[in-house]
Amino acid sequence: MIRRILFAVLFAFCVSAHAGGAAQASDAWLRYIPGGAPAAGYFTLTNRGDKPLSLVSAECPDFGMVMIHRTIERGGMSTMRPVHELAVAPGKSVEFAPGGYHLMLMRPKHPLRPGGRLPVTLRFADGSSLAVDFVVKSLEAR
Repeated sequence: MIRRILFAVLFAFCVSAHAGGAAQASDAWLRYIPGGAPAAGYFTLTNRGDKPLSLVSAECPDFGMVMIHRTIERGGMSTMRPVHELAVAPGKSVEFAPGGYHLMLMRPKHPLRPGGRLPVTLRFADGSSLAVDFVVKSLEAR
């Protein structure tokens, strides 16, 4: 009986470790904006695998909706465009930063506080996912 339980735990660990195993997120943070406004999420996404990796969505239990966006500058004007799939080549990284790719986290379910932490799950086209802990930073943070 103990062997079955240990095997089940080990199997579950291996499956969850494989999910998003090629993906790594670092320097993850959310820009806090008071008054229930949308928050922006930034991080660096690295593909440590040997196959292309495609980010297709993200979710956070503390927000009603999370979208992947990209800010584009044209003729002195900034516009945000939704991104439905973002491919990351093997061995490469994509930076989510102010003025570029970012997560838009909308409809907060409770007030955010600088210094807090929020879980965000990144979802990939191959069905894998990656849980990432984001730190909440003040409006002035860059």
